[in-house]
Amino acid sequence: MMKKPRMAALAGLFTLQCATALAHSDGAVERLDRDGDGQVSREEFELSERHRALMLFARADRDGDGAITREEMLARVESAARERAQTRRERAIGRFDAMDIDGDRVVTRLEAEDHAFARLDADGNGFITEREARAVPDRGRKWRSARRRADS
Repeated sequence: MMKKPRMAALAGLFTLQCATALAHSDGAVERLDRDGDGQVSREEFELSERHRALMLFARADRDGDGAITREEMLARVESAARERAQTRRERAIGRFDAMDIDGDRVVTRLEAEDHAFARLDADGNGFITEREARAVPDRGRKWRSARRRADS
């Protein structure tokens, strides 16, 4: 059974994606403003098929009738949760395998430290400089940002 907060969160996500689509699409207001008054009325507001918010709607509309039933929305939320869990599982396996240097399916503390050191030593010269250490948060932000884009 889906809880109301999750449904509200999904509705909020749809609204946020609509707003984001307009905010980050150069000329979106001008394209939607059919009467040329510099603002978009509800009658003028319609997202194109390429906007992420509309894609979210289309993925939930399983029977393609242009409307989403509660059951369709719940099915989409549950499917998305399974997909995210599978993605997290695959990433965890990838991280584990990257640390398991000798391939014995066991990660020792030494292997974990070696892996961490190698990731910090960006130029691979066997030393971690102050510059490499300071770059870690930036690399992490870039990696998380790229991952979020890939997941959406």
